[in-house]
Amino acid sequence: MKYQNQAAAIVNEQIARLRAVLAEVNSRLAPATSDLRQIARTIDELGVRSGHTGANAIVVRQLKQLQERQHALEVEVNDLHKAARSIEQLIRQTEMSSSTLTEDASQADPWNLALKAQIIQGREDERTRLAREVHDGPAQVLAHVLLGLEHGLTLTEHQNYERLRELLLQLREGSRSGLHEVRRFIADLRPPALDQHELDVALKELCARFDAAGIINVRSEGTRLPRLTPEQEIVLYRITQEALNNVVKHARNAQVAVHYAAVKGQVILLIRDNGPGFEPRAVAARTRGKHWGLASMRERAALVGAQLSVTSAIGHGTEIRVTLPIGELATRV
Repeated sequence: MKYQNQAAAIVNEQIARLRAVLAEVNSRLAPATSDLRQIARTIDELGVRSGHTGANAIVVRQLKQLQERQHALEVEVNDLHKAARSIEQLIRQTEMSSSTLTEDASQADPWNLALKAQIIQGREDERTRLAREVHDGPAQVLAHVLLGLEHGLTLTEHQNYERLRELLLQLREGSRSGLHEVRRFIADLRPPALDQHELDVALKELCARFDAAGIINVRSEGTRLPRLTPEQEIVLYRITQEALNNVVKHARNAQVAVHYAAVKGQVILLIRDNGPGFEPRAVAARTRGKHWGLASMRERAALVGAQLSVTSAIGHGTEIRVTLPIGELATRV
């Protein structure tokens, strides 16, 4: 017991030091995050106002400066978040090690605690991703409508009804687009296609939806897939969805081919496009491995034991390949 107490004291001292470092990181993270949100709001307001009244050189210069500052803050905040998560994980691991030195260690399984911590962190990461999508989608539409209405009140005071009518027509179209975006966002939270159909049918519908939007041309081909677990199906669906979203963002008007098949105890999913492509190493170095779309896809694949690879080169498009071992699941019920 004597040596156990000595060991426990050493571990507790290290935990206290780690918590002090974590407190310092969080003290820097809070103001940086607040500044980033304020800059994002300012950029939104300047962008919407310039859209209504026309941008001048001063506004353009202000936007450029704010965007540069925003990028620098995003890098800083991402680094601080990564540091905080790493330190928190180290603290949890150290605490679990400390629990083995106590008499009631049998009351808490360290591996079970680690699994719960991972699940909690995964939920927080997902909430962060959803917050970004809401900010970039519905929140932008609402901000545009609000500023448009304020501008409309000004036009009413000046009795400029012709310009007011034009503005109202623009706001109507913007609101329709926003409503469509919100409905898409809700549907994406839990794809109804997976509840109503099997995975291969759901993938076909997903590709058809992107193709119908007219921004990229999507063709899907595949064989009937075997029965998978719900977790495996949603992961393959989400990876395809994220890959197509990336093409929309970075390779508009591209031709995209989505292939899927079950081959020798594996499900193979391929998403190829003929867009401008990129250098994976250069992107990884520039974003320090935090390219959100690629990181999200890799994390999702790893959760179900799949392997994901990305092949791309400037001028030669991009290919995403997912290999999911299925073993005995390759028979349909």
